[in-house]
Amino acid sequence: MTEVKTKVNAKEKNEAFFYDGIYKAAKMGADTVLNLLPHIRDDGLRSVVTMQLDGYEKYAQRAAEALQDAGLMAKEEGFVTRMTAKVGAALHTMLDSGTSHVAEMMIEGSNLCITDMIKLLNDRELCDCAPGAMRLAREVVAFEEHNLEMLKRYL
Repeated sequence: MTEVKTKVNAKEKNEAFFYDGIYKAAKMGADTVLNLLPHIRDDGLRSVVTMQLDGYEKYAQRAAEALQDAGLMAKEEGFVTRMTAKVGAALHTMLDSGTSHVAEMMIEGSNLCITDMIKLLNDRELCDCAPGAMRLAREVVAFEEHNLEMLKRYL
């Protein structure tokens, strides 16, 4: 996270860490959808993941705005991380681009996001100083749980 402020207290640092985690998880979800969309042939699944893309972008924007309000900037994942995900998606869909397989890949990503958010929510030190971030993380978990239910019918 690139800091714009010159001094950040411990509470602000923890809150920024929380929002940064939300931002990165949402951006990774959006990137995954963008990487997989060209391989989706089923119109129903395409519609579902397009709606998910909108959700990911909304959550990333909200986290970025919270960071900006604190005088900080959201940090993108590193180039290597983004390229690894892109190449992984390409390889997995090269081997099997069927609807069920793509849905399974999206489900794995949703489960990973839920795990990341739960880890943040279980960190009492972070949670004590970031009630707004906690609410947003809980929203992301609910969003991902809804995504799982929508994707299950494509397995």
